[in-house]
Amino acid sequence: MTGPKTSSRRLGWRRPLVLKHSLVDFQARGFAGGPAGTRATLEAAATSFLDGFNAELATAPDDAPDLSGVLPHHRGLAAEGAAMAATLLDAGRITGTRRTAALHAAYGERYAYLLHVGSGWALAKLRRRRLGRIGAEAPLLRWLAYDGKGFCEAFFATPRALDRWRTHARRCSAVCEIEYQGLGRSLWFRACGDPDRLAALVATMPVHHHADVWSGIALASVYAGGVGADTYQLLAERAADHRAAAAQGAAFGAEAWRLSGFTPDHAATAVPILTGVTPAVAAQWTWTARQGLTGPDHTADDYREWRLRVQRSATATAVGPAGAEDVA
Repeated sequence: MTGPKTSSRRLGWRRPLVLKHSLVDFQARGFAGGPAGTRATLEAAATSFLDGFNAELATAPDDAPDLSGVLPHHRGLAAEGAAMAATLLDAGRITGTRRTAALHAAYGERYAYLLHVGSGWALAKLRRRRLGRIGAEAPLLRWLAYDGKGFCEAFFATPRALDRWRTHARRCSAVCEIEYQGLGRSLWFRACGDPDRLAALVATMPVHHHADVWSGIALASVYAGGVGADTYQLLAERAADHRAAAAQGAAFGAEAWRLSGFTPDHAATAVPILTGVTPAVAAQWTWTARQGLTGPDHTADDYREWRLRVQRSATATAVGPAGAEDVA
């Protein structure tokens, strides 16, 4: 079995909300073509998200969907999709966050990053700018919701909508930076993992967001995979002056895999190339960087500082000769 159980009898009024797999078909979306294996891997990753979303729809409010049937390397993505559905359904209730709470109780220990990102997809669909109750129990990680928001908006963007990302002329808030990180993750899919296409796409984005975008690209490359060592090496080269930002994204991916208890072969290959260290050391960077960032009132600026500290660790490890520019 390769997906969570979804009972149509339990969907009830939620049946019209079910997401079809055709939503993530690369050809239908107009995404770049690429090696068949890469496209199949990335489409399967996106499909697992949809399966998790649909499984949550068929789950009782105080329960969490059974994701044990999902392949281990896709289970986090299914949890991310379930978080989107839970957040959407909770948004229509006046009794709190029953679904989201149940999901975090069941999967928060292994998929904390992914759950917050998934809630950000709901933020995009609800057209909301404020987090509200999203992630209130995790004041630093909750800002990942804006990463999910950016990914959702960019993944489904029409050419005209994608152009709006390119015309952001001025340096903006820390929240905006996180959304561009999400945009970067979506580009890994839109470019079908091709480093040259990715570099060309990044070049069309506002210069002051290039580091944010490369951070997201590297994070997606480590988590979703789909390519081999030669491509990761080329990706690191194309990041050029933003190698430290790419290393930070890769470190976040390494930590997400560490939490899951399962590091797939592609991540074990990618992380040393993009960071210069093992997945375990890269994951530890993210914890070392959190020292002092404690308390109940974290802001997006704290999240920015978290990223910058990880980038400094990467620069100190000599990820690239120009890496220091990313953390200036």
